[in-house]
Amino acid sequence: MAGATFSTETQAQRMFPQKVQRGKITFVGAREVVLNDKTERLAPGAVVRTERNTIALTGSLRNQTFLVNYLRDPAGLVREVWILTPAEAERPVRRGQPMPSNAGDSPLYAN
Repeated sequence: MAGATFSTETQAQRMFPQKVQRGKITFVGAREVVLNDKTERLAPGAVVRTERNTIALTGSLRNQTFLVNYLRDPAGLVREVWILTPAEAERPVRRGQPMPSNAGDSPLYAN
C-alpha cells in the first residue's frame, strides 16, 4: 500500500550531541529555569525542542516540568534543551547515538 504508515520510531530519530547531559527542568520565566533543583538562566538565543523536535517558546512552557537532555554554553548557561519522549527518557544517555523520537502524545514530566 503506497500510503502505508510507519511506526513513530521509524519516522524520526534524534541525534544528541556528545556532551549532552540529562536532567529535570522547570520553566519559571522567559530565561529562568530550575534545572536539577537549582535556579539557572538560559543563554541568550537558547533553543528548546519539544518531543516532536519542534522549537518551543519558553513562555509557553512556563510552570511545566520535563525530563530533558541539555547542553551548556562556554559560560555555563543552558543553551540547548531537548524535551524527551517517554521512550527516550527510559534509555540511558547515549551521547552521539540515534534515539527514537515519538511523534505521538506524551505526558509531561510534572512533579
